[in-house]
Amino acid sequence: MASKPSNDRYLFKNNAADNHRLDRQFHIYQKFFDKGPVTLAGFLDEKRVNKVLDVAAGSLAWTLDVARSTDPSMVELHACDIAADNFPPTSVIDAFSINTFIHDATQPFPEEMKGQFDVVNMRLLVYAFSEDQWKKALKNICEVLRPGGHLFLFDYDIVWFNGAETDPNLTAPWLSSLNRMFLKQAQATGYVISLSESLPDMLAEASFAVKEQVSCRCPFGMTAKTCLSVNGASLAGDEDFTGEMAQMITTRLSTGALAGGYLEDNSGKPITTEAGRLQWIEKYNKEIGIHGVTIQGTQITAIRV
Repeated sequence: MASKPSNDRYLFKNNAADNHRLDRQFHIYQKFFDKGPVTLAGFLDEKRVNKVLDVAAGSLAWTLDVARSTDPSMVELHACDIAADNFPPTSVIDAFSINTFIHDATQPFPEEMKGQFDVVNMRLLVYAFSEDQWKKALKNICEVLRPGGHLFLFDYDIVWFNGAETDPNLTAPWLSSLNRMFLKQAQATGYVISLSESLPDMLAEASFAVKEQVSCRCPFGMTAKTCLSVNGASLAGDEDFTGEMAQMITTRLSTGALAGGYLEDNSGKPITTEAGRLQWIEKYNKEIGIHGVTIQGTQITAIRV
């Protein structure tokens, strides 16, 4: 019997309490890029799509969007994740005829799945995969896609900016300690610092051709009041929830940074105690609440060659 995959490397642990957050954040990410509910129409000829796979599917938000716009008698929907904890109730899964299974994308998929899928979706693994794990996952996904099949990716870069910055080489002074933590954590774990730059090369290495790549600065917190979507639409109204998302990321990453010995204050002085970490978190979460941040997000559509 195959061993159960471990989800220890994931920043956000799978649990039922996260389902609402996962669903809401999915639809906010869609707004950043002016995307409504996910449909296969507009991307490709639906008549040629027979099987769809959502990898690292979480709460199945993407899969359910597709299911609501697709004739289940025409398209098979499959979804997998490293654990089933975030999957919706079985009644929901069955109502939309979604085939769910447990799988770690860094491991090869079952032999019977290879070359079977027309579309694969995968998103938000910036704090889960090292560069080597990204390469393994992309290779495994390539194997389950038919030639000419499409891969949809969405993810973030690691460095954060404040809303007033236009130069990607700059960060606000109050963000320096936060970004040092992100960068040192990337060095320690192998996380990819700039997926927007690295993914095209990794995709090419895995036998994909990039069909489209769209990037934008995605606002979190107060920056949602002033930042616009890719096509210039207002994002006002999402300040509180996106701010909470950013604060949750800093809070959870700081635990690993303290354990790894690379949590520092703004002057570069090491923080070595839990009390110091909590003070650091309180300060930065307050700053995020006041100023907000932006993070480079990237959507890629790639084709298996």
